[in-house]
Amino acid sequence: MDRDRRLAYLALREIESEGSYSNLALNRLFSQETASSQSFVRELVYGVLRNERLLDWNVARYLKKPGLGRAERILLRMGFYQAAMMDGVSPYAAVNETVTLAKSFIRGREGFVNAVLRSFVRDGAALSFPEGGDPAEELCVRYSFAPWIAELWISQYGMEAAEALMAASCTPAPLVIRPNRLRTDRDGLTEILGDRFELGSCKRSSSALSVRGQGLLSTEEYKSGLFSVQGEASQLAVELLAPEPGETLIDLCAAPGGKSAAAAELMEDRGRVLAFDLYEKRAALIESSVKRLGIGIVTSAQKDASVPDEALFESAERVICDVPCSGLGVLRQKPEIKLREEPDIAILPGLQLKILENGAKYLKRGGRLLYSTCTVNMDENEGVTGAFMAAHSGYEKIYEEQILTEPGGPDGFYICILEKR
Repeated sequence: MDRDRRLAYLALREIESEGSYSNLALNRLFSQETASSQSFVRELVYGVLRNERLLDWNVARYLKKPGLGRAERILLRMGFYQAAMMDGVSPYAAVNETVTLAKSFIRGREGFVNAVLRSFVRDGAALSFPEGGDPAEELCVRYSFAPWIAELWISQYGMEAAEALMAASCTPAPLVIRPNRLRTDRDGLTEILGDRFELGSCKRSSSALSVRGQGLLSTEEYKSGLFSVQGEASQLAVELLAPEPGETLIDLCAAPGGKSAAAAELMEDRGRVLAFDLYEKRAALIESSVKRLGIGIVTSAQKDASVPDEALFESAERVICDVPCSGLGVLRQKPEIKLREEPDIAILPGLQLKILENGAKYLKRGGRLLYSTCTVNMDENEGVTGAFMAAHSGYEKIYEEQILTEPGGPDGFYICILEKR
């Protein structure tokens, strides 16, 4: 049995049966078993997740009667995806390797899996799309989205923009890193890593680098803290906040610590960064991150961002409120989100506003606050900052942008900078 396809199947089964996030499921499996090619496993897992509803619609065309067990459904998705969409995998290999998995995981049903896959390959292994029906439903199948997301984006951005967002969310996310400003810059890091990796400057952030290549996080440069992995939009948000050396900065929802570390680097490791998270274990991740980077001004602790702390009132020149959100901007990295039933996201704006109001209390006069999310949803973004501004006259919006996901560009992200008069 092919080891990599087996790992991909186990990851997809865990994601579907336990609701695990894809990155966590894959990292856990890779820590337990050695893959021949982690990139192959990731491509297969993320490819299936990004196209799940489309694959299911095509599989259904080859069934004599509806209804599949979980294992059959996952294996057929894997087989259809490899045969139709995965470069370097022949239809013959897609069929045979999937049938081999079926013999191990659903013995007795391998004949059924073989028959369905061979029929698909005999027809040219080309995926079809629904046509002539409800446009929103067709988009949900074509781009494999749960209907609630399509309805949300169509209502907020219109049909054309919603389809562009859905299409972009089905593309692979670029791997982006942040040079440790305390030790190097973008040009210096490019020179150091350029002989082993393909690097390119990102357009929006002044420091971000996109990277292609294998084994980046195993390099001595990463282990010694020369750079961090951080999305371009996240880097841009901290750059726009522009913390300065000697200031006090409070990061209310900080784990795993990317923005806190980026801010400390901009501050030249001079001043004070208080990095809080709701969970003690996640707060510990911040300590590990800044230690690797050689940063000394970050102090992490467990704290509930929705509960005000009078001891911190008017104590900081800069505050970061990167609040919990629905994650609709990072679907390229976590495609399982777009497949799930509608969560109760209506409760999020209330929590987000409470965290924003607490963060504003910690600002000194003349201080600036970053409110950000990794989602594309007006209710959680413009709606929250608009409600805050309507209730608090002593603040000014000095920057606001909703970044929409684009192929090859940053993830969907909302950035708003408020200044306390």
